[in-house]
Amino acid sequence: MATFEYLVLVVRDLERALGLYERGLGFARVDGISNVPAIGARRIFLRAENCLLELLEPHDETKPPGAFLSARGEGIFALGLRTADMEETLAQLRRAGIAAAGPTGDAGEGEYWYLRPTDAHGVLVELGTPGAPPAI
Repeated sequence: MATFEYLVLVVRDLERALGLYERGLGFARVDGISNVPAIGARRIFLRAENCLLELLEPHDETKPPGAFLSARGEGIFALGLRTADMEETLAQLRRAGIAAAGPTGDAGEGEYWYLRPTDAHGVLVELGTPGAPPAI
């Protein structure tokens, strides 16, 4: 069985989003704001009691987070799930007629598989093993 680990939100204004999640709701910063050229966005990770929240502020409309913001507006972009038995999870997905893309990464940094938003009801799903850092 997969467990929920983190949620990725695309936002127009990172500082405004921090006003809600950090200052208003008490989420704690895991690290500082960083620029991630590979996805064309600034991001920050926040911790709640039961999960991580990643906020992405896109600055490049040609990259997936920026295209998402342009097409759909702010909202849930991706969610991270962890499974202790990746082989069995992938087999269950195949039996359900869902193809996972991957693997990406390696065993040392974490191996990840992805479910396309068209297969996962509009959300990018990242599958990893427990303890692997978020890959998005």
